[in-house]
Amino acid sequence: MARRADARGGGGGGGGKFMSRMVTGQKPIHVRPPRPEKERVDMVPRDVVERCIVALFEKRGSTREAAMEDLVGALEGHVSAREVSCKYTTIVSRCVFSLKKGSVREARLAYRAIGILALTLGGGGDDTAGAKDVLAEAFPFLAKTVEASHDMAKVLAAIDGLAVATFAGEDGDDEIERSMDAIWGGVIDPSSAGPGGSRLAAGDARKTTPEALAAAVSAWAFLLTVVHDRYEAEEGESCKDKIALLAKLLDDHDDRGVRVAAGEAIAACVELKLAHDTPPEDMEALNATVSYLATEPSGKGAGDKRRHAGQKDIFRQIEIFLDDGEAPTKSVRTSSSRQSVLKVTTWTKLLQLNFLTRYLGNGFHSHLQHNPLFGETFEVDGDEVEGLPAARKRMSRKQREKKRTLERRRCREAVWKEKNKFGLPEEEPESGTMALMLLPAPACCHHMLPPVHRQPHLLPPPAPATASHMLPPVQQPILLLEY
Repeated sequence: MARRADARGGGGGGGGKFMSRMVTGQKPIHVRPPRPEKERVDMVPRDVVERCIVALFEKRGSTREAAMEDLVGALEGHVSAREVSCKYTTIVSRCVFSLKKGSVREARLAYRAIGILALTLGGGGDDTAGAKDVLAEAFPFLAKTVEASHDMAKVLAAIDGLAVATFAGEDGDDEIERSMDAIWGGVIDPSSAGPGGSRLAAGDARKTTPEALAAAVSAWAFLLTVVHDRYEAEEGESCKDKIALLAKLLDDHDDRGVRVAAGEAIAACVELKLAHDTPPEDMEALNATVSYLATEPSGKGAGDKRRHAGQKDIFRQIEIFLDDGEAPTKSVRTSSSRQSVLKVTTWTKLLQLNFLTRYLGNGFHSHLQHNPLFGETFEVDGDEVEGLPAARKRMSRKQREKKRTLERRRCREAVWKEKNKFGLPEEEPESGTMALMLLPAPACCHHMLPPVHRQPHLLPPPAPATASHMLPPVQQPILLLEY
């Protein structure tokens, strides 16, 4: 009771000042919490990056995590390579610190920041040294996580970060193949790493989740298309063993996401002519599996049915490609205001487009519009009708009809003037006067003229009588004055 009385009376505990203000009638002091969200909205991306770099040096993990999230958001919205060209070394060093000391979420954000930073610097035109430096400094940490980490959330983020950083910062086909080997031997087929190749301790097996396996297959196929897109393949190059394992995943794995990734990777291998030495019976079995997956009934649940329908469409496209060689096409508008379209017509470009779209999310269109690396990778066609939605197409047709109407009106006016040119004055009157010189009307029509034309004081004086017999008769012009 005494303790309760002390609390109500304001003694001790820090509540006395508040109670005294209530007793005296003064308003209590309320401290308004800061609103960092509003500050972030008002700041430009360059200022956000600078503020995030400062916050990444804080000791408190929650502060670094929030700064890393803001940094990723700014890079997703595309900061120009010039604005981060003198800051990327510090950013990468702080990301590596977060990989070592930060929480799981902070580490995942750091992997993503490394990938998008390399993508931003890779679009610097002729100067891509920044992206190469990012890959060189971050590769050991990315590869170690892919090959040895037991945290599948980190592995998933490291796979995507390694693939994108390699795509933007590679300095030769050997670096692309190095990243492909790390993904294949670390996640897809650990047994292929060979003695001393795997970073896992003896007997320290890890359980790979279907999400990580699907991401690894997609990333490996993405880098496969990149290396063949930028460098010439060796004569007789083959992926026979890898196609066999992908076919096994396509046939045996329970997760449809893994099956879709494996099917797309096989289609890319066939398009790149890397399956030329695969036995015909294996290809027939592969076609049968794809045909079954294209017609497989869906499972339970509405959400599964929607996703299943999209996956069946992908397998149907793979089936058509394996049978007839017809690759799918996909078109993406660059923005809602621009009249241009990105169109892909091969499996290699489709895999690249799907991977980068999934990785960047909402920031894909910003990089597509402003990052030169995307212009080097994809071709954007400027078709001012095909690139418009239906409403804009209707508007264009109305504008063309209006233009044709105006042209027809001008033609009619020109024809009318040509037909009536003899009834019009040959010269325009001078400015400031309304007088026109017209030929006189015939005598039979004088009664039709207004009275002002028959007033003698408005007519010019006649010629002198002495010279009139020497000149031929001339019709005198009538001076018409208008008031």
